[in-house]
Amino acid sequence: MKILSFTLITFFIGFASGHGGDYPYVSYNGMYNNPSNLHWGTAGSTLSQPVRPHYKDGAGSADFTDLPSPRDLSLHLFTEEESVPLSEKYTALLPYFMEFLEHDLLNLRPTCPPEDISISIKKSDPLYGNNTHSRMPLDRIQYDRNSGMWADFPRKQLNSATSWIDGSQIYGISKGWADILRSGTGGKLKTDESGNPAKNTWGVPMSSALKPHTCKYPDIKQLHLFGDGRSNENPGIYALHWLFFKEHNKIAGELARKGSYQNDKWLFDKSRYLTIAKLQKISLDAVKAVIDPETLLEYRGYNASADPAINFLYAGAVKYFFLTMIPDIIYISNANCSLKESDIRLCNTYWDAQKVVERFGPEAFLRGLAYQPAAKVDLHIVNDIRSNFYGPMHWTRRDGIAVAIQRGRDLGVPPLNTVLRHYDLPAITWEVWRDKLNTETYEALKSLYEDDEEKVELYIGGMLLSQAEERMTEVFRLILAEQIYKLREGDRYWFENENNGMGCTKEEIEEIRATTLKDILIRNEVDISDLHDDDDGNVFLLSGLVDDCKLDNSAFNLSECEGDMLLHYDYNTTPYAVPLLVPVFLIFTMVLTVALTRTVHARSKSPKNVVQDEDIDPEALNLGKITELGAKEGIRTVKLCFDETAEALNIKSKGKVVRSISFKKFTNLPLVTCSNNRLVLLICIPKEYDILLKFGSVRKKELALEELTNFCTGASVEIETQQLTEKQIINMAKTEKHRQHLVNTFLSSVFAEMMQAENSNGVVENGHQSQRGSMDSNKSDLKGVGSHVLECELSRSEFASALGLRPDQEFVEKVFPLVDKDNNGSISFREFLSFMIVYSTGSSDDKLKLIFNMYDYDKNGSLHVDEIKQMITSMLQMVSASIDSEELSRLIQSLLEQANLGEKDELTFEEFRTVMAAYRKDIEKANLAVQGGGKSAKPAQKNKVFTAMRSQARGREIKRLIENHRLEIFYSLVFSGIVLVLFFERFITYSKYKDHTGYPQLLGYSLSLTRGSAAVLMFTFPLFLVLMCKNTITHLRGTFIKRYIPLDANRAAHIYLGCVTLIFILIHCIGHGYNFYMITTLSPDHLSCLMPRTWLDGTGQATIVGLLFGTITGITGILLVLALLTMYICATQYARRYLHRWFWNTHQLYPLVLGLMVLHGAGRLLQEPTFHFYLAGPAILFTLDKLISVSRKKREIPLIEAKILPSEVTNLVFKRPVDFHYLAGQYVNIALVNSGTGRDEYHPFTLTSAPHEDYLSVHIRTCKGWTKVLRDLVIKNQKNPEKNPNLFVDGPFGEAHQDYSNYEVVILVGGGIGVTPFASILKDLVHKASSMQTSLSKVKKVYFLWSTRTQKQFEWLLDIIGKCEKEDTRNLLDTHIFITRFYEKSDLRTTMLYICERQFQGISNRSLFTGLKAVTHFGRPNFSSIFNHIALTHEEVRKFGVFVCGPGTMSDAVKLACSKITGKQSFVAYAENF
Repeated sequence: MKILSFTLITFFIGFASGHGGDYPYVSYNGMYNNPSNLHWGTAGSTLSQPVRPHYKDGAGSADFTDLPSPRDLSLHLFTEEESVPLSEKYTALLPYFMEFLEHDLLNLRPTCPPEDISISIKKSDPLYGNNTHSRMPLDRIQYDRNSGMWADFPRKQLNSATSWIDGSQIYGISKGWADILRSGTGGKLKTDESGNPAKNTWGVPMSSALKPHTCKYPDIKQLHLFGDGRSNENPGIYALHWLFFKEHNKIAGELARKGSYQNDKWLFDKSRYLTIAKLQKISLDAVKAVIDPETLLEYRGYNASADPAINFLYAGAVKYFFLTMIPDIIYISNANCSLKESDIRLCNTYWDAQKVVERFGPEAFLRGLAYQPAAKVDLHIVNDIRSNFYGPMHWTRRDGIAVAIQRGRDLGVPPLNTVLRHYDLPAITWEVWRDKLNTETYEALKSLYEDDEEKVELYIGGMLLSQAEERMTEVFRLILAEQIYKLREGDRYWFENENNGMGCTKEEIEEIRATTLKDILIRNEVDISDLHDDDDGNVFLLSGLVDDCKLDNSAFNLSECEGDMLLHYDYNTTPYAVPLLVPVFLIFTMVLTVALTRTVHARSKSPKNVVQDEDIDPEALNLGKITELGAKEGIRTVKLCFDETAEALNIKSKGKVVRSISFKKFTNLPLVTCSNNRLVLLICIPKEYDILLKFGSVRKKELALEELTNFCTGASVEIETQQLTEKQIINMAKTEKHRQHLVNTFLSSVFAEMMQAENSNGVVENGHQSQRGSMDSNKSDLKGVGSHVLECELSRSEFASALGLRPDQEFVEKVFPLVDKDNNGSISFREFLSFMIVYSTGSSDDKLKLIFNMYDYDKNGSLHVDEIKQMITSMLQMVSASIDSEELSRLIQSLLEQANLGEKDELTFEEFRTVMAAYRKDIEKANLAVQGGGKSAKPAQKNKVFTAMRSQARGREIKRLIENHRLEIFYSLVFSGIVLVLFFERFITYSKYKDHTGYPQLLGYSLSLTRGSAAVLMFTFPLFLVLMCKNTITHLRGTFIKRYIPLDANRAAHIYLGCVTLIFILIHCIGHGYNFYMITTLSPDHLSCLMPRTWLDGTGQATIVGLLFGTITGITGILLVLALLTMYICATQYARRYLHRWFWNTHQLYPLVLGLMVLHGAGRLLQEPTFHFYLAGPAILFTLDKLISVSRKKREIPLIEAKILPSEVTNLVFKRPVDFHYLAGQYVNIALVNSGTGRDEYHPFTLTSAPHEDYLSVHIRTCKGWTKVLRDLVIKNQKNPEKNPNLFVDGPFGEAHQDYSNYEVVILVGGGIGVTPFASILKDLVHKASSMQTSLSKVKKVYFLWSTRTQKQFEWLLDIIGKCEKEDTRNLLDTHIFITRFYEKSDLRTTMLYICERQFQGISNRSLFTGLKAVTHFGRPNFSSIFNHIALTHEEVRKFGVFVCGPGTMSDAVKLACSKITGKQSFVAYAENF
């Protein structure tokens, strides 16, 4: 974005400047200066190496182990003092100007990828010894990648600045940068309203290293615009940048006033040239101040053979000489040398210079530097450089001298003696060193370099010699002079070259020659005219300085360097981005989950779900809203109804009686009112749980008490009232929850006593109960039962609940009086235990006697035929079954005739026992199933044989599973293998083979994780489109491909793909959490290395906010996480069941997700985008597939008929389009037209019509949402069916059930509404069988197993089964119906019904319950037993097709049973859940 901005501004400024009469152009990047060697001196050229570089391997090794640690050299040879000696010759302006000049000549940037040459630190180090790091950080310099490969061609470093003295630090090294600096009018540079340089609002990549005193990065947009990003390094550099900026505008103004210019560009270029010329002249003055003037030869004209490349000896040693001259204080002066501020420490201004200078103005800094003495040339280095030099985030204060030494080694600077010999100077021996150095320094030097004088490095030796000579040593002077000479002689545009084509007259050249830095200072309102005695005073020298301006450091008190050194800062510590991001997404997840839950709750509380007559219940008292506390379901709203006839208090909730309390059972009623909350009332019910009510107002409570008092008076019940606090009431209240817990304990204790009785042989012996087993209350030992359980008595409703019945059912009505022996209206523990002993362990005669007594209504000792009918009817009533009166008579007559009692109307007990004699064993095994307790079987003793057998069986199950699902397993393994290959290929690539990019060095393994996971996600996301191509998959089912691709596993593949994708999404996000942390701790140089296209040099430190919201990759990443998080949450079972609309709408976000993924990579943060390559093929296929559905969805299909069927089922019959072809077992997506549900809300339903029928039909069970709306519309339009909405139908779509004809033996297993696909299949089967179609020739037998709660649950299917039985002439169909509402088979009640069923089946060849030939079973099917029986029946069949549709638990049971089939036969299960 910023590059585009630079390009646009360059174009507009160039356009506005005009194109005619341009001043001779001088390139900004140094190109074309030398016509013979166009690239000499350009930005990006290599350093010159007049001496062979010194590397251990001769090529470019960073192995410096043969040399002493730079930190040791700094500590032992250099010293730092609070007040360093001052120079008697130079002003502080000299070292700052030389650094300013160096910024024009040299810019050495860290190599990319980073190469570490950090400096070792000893534990004994006085400053850094306690640091958690053992190495001071430093990176190597960029180099020509073609160099450094072998010893004959050593590493050559690159110079990012131009080599020429061409003002690149003023105007930049590119035309784009320069154009940003230009104002576009009058040839001037941009300024603000006060005339100072304009702010960097364009975001030009200014260098912004860390401010060590604040540990923060400056905002580059608040920095002033200059040509060099390092302008903010320190106040001296900043002030000089400001000075030459002002000088340019001063010259431009003077030229403009002369009126001889043609346009803005001419003025700018001319002003630029004159400013550069003056910079060249002043640079010569500065250099001559340091070296002998005679060392620098007189200018002899342009020399095209002079290579201006910067000498690596200068870059690696000489330039650091000036560090010793920099003082620790910066003087800020007013006129007359009066100090404006004396306490500006250099260490507190690093990379914060603009802020410091703006406080006092650059004029004050320049004036102070012009007379402030520089530090003396010696080995005393100011603390600001020696110990408080700037550094990266994890080492904010480095040793500047150690850095200088290590940098020289990085550049390959040879030892001192090697360089001396190159310049024909005598080598320095230890004898010479002894003479030049004091004893301590000499011994330290000799020890550090291991007594090898040839190892002494150039910078170290040069500084030691400079101290001895008290000036820059000769070898340094020669290197500097040589460098300046080549820059001057080789520069075609040098100001003294009269033939440079720049159009300068001799007068102008002489004027430039006469210009000094003092002149420029004065021209730009820096008044220093009073500093020197003479007008020609050299501001680089102290000579001529007036006495009043002579100062030394003793006059000042140094302030401390601010900011702690962040030596503990570690790039690899726990990433703070993760703790920041994780709560955001957790909060989003929680909010979304709460929204979903509240939506479900709101729907349940919506007017559609509220009983309409609740508020106008004529039986209830008008007491407003009453809340019952402590109910089983928590808190519920209730109404109170007093039934004076039955003397009962009925409590209603949602229009239904939830509790009925008879006042006939007790004579007194305790009431507790609340003293501190007058709205609470506790009604204590003896032997039951209490009623804790909260009223809406005190008045309503008083009315309730009044009505209750009147009712109790009429029922002869005395009220006992007491008053307690609310806390006391809650503690003493025995709520429904407490009561339920007590009842559960009651039942558990009963069964515990029954087990104890069995263990002590106090049970049935020879059909008679032993005396020891008698439950007589006086003889039984119940010591193990708690007193609270013994005192507990079950009410009629609790007794019915324990038996799984309603209190009003006849079985309860008959049994309860028999159990309640004391006739007190409740059942004690002993009474219930005695009853259960008889039912569970009694003989068949005991049980038959109990049943006989229950239905002997008139108690005459015999059962009339009508009483037998009533007995069977009541038992059928318990399971919501019924039978015609005629058929019931036939059944009873059959039973009597079987016992030779056909003429009898009444039966004695002996005759009744005779009738049941054939079923005596079944009755003897029967017991009574009770909810809340039960016998626990003794654990089987494990032995080695059993364990081995079970292990073998498990192995066979696994083998069978693999055989039945080999295709699914194969493709799962292939997919998993591809995923792992993609992940690890990218992971290894970015961990091991991306060193040239800098990724492994800067981001470590976190980037490898994100790139590996990204590769997987780019592969998996397009696969979702493939799996959603329903039309394509349906078409492929009719081809040979289905034999090689498990098309039936589409849904399972979608789930598996979603789970794998979720795992790698989490890996990707976690990896980015670490990446964010790593990136936010990188220096700007490392950022430019890591993201060269996005992160321009000098844009400062990255921030998490910037990464997330400042890049297209970050923004799309957040949106992707939120969108995917929403989709995954709404794809849960809970959301799909209760909030299908949410599920549907959120899954329509997939185009947005894929679009965001394309944009996510388009940011090009780290690499070129590749996702579109993965997406192209699947997207095209999906689009074509979708077009087919879209063409169908536009057709409105009219409803022929809509029926409301029992069991909340809606039957839709609609017209079959002419081109609609389908197979039995397929499904369609249906939407309602103009129904308020949304034209795009499609729901899948299996077709229940057969392919040979000329209409289409579906059966829809009413749940909530869409199905509820549909049912309400059908009910509303029953009288006007023409108002029923039309349908949009998309399909048909295939599923596994359509392939039933591929098997010889087919097993169809349906549960509840899951039988809908089998309705179509059964009709299709019978039709094909009756018409002898060859397509069914393979199918020999079809077993249909239907599991339903009652035979009335889906009566419409019974009609279809009945029709199929009539048309099944080949005996193809064998139907078994399992009614699960019956109690377990061992229950006495189920046994009696089973006896009736077998008897009726025998006499009429059809079921007593369904009226079908189908066999009716009670309880849940045992699939293992069923499948084993079928396998034995069809021994010649090797493979059986099992097709399941129903609840997930049933599908799991079927699959488990299939896997347990052993031998050569196999059962292959295909499941569809709802």
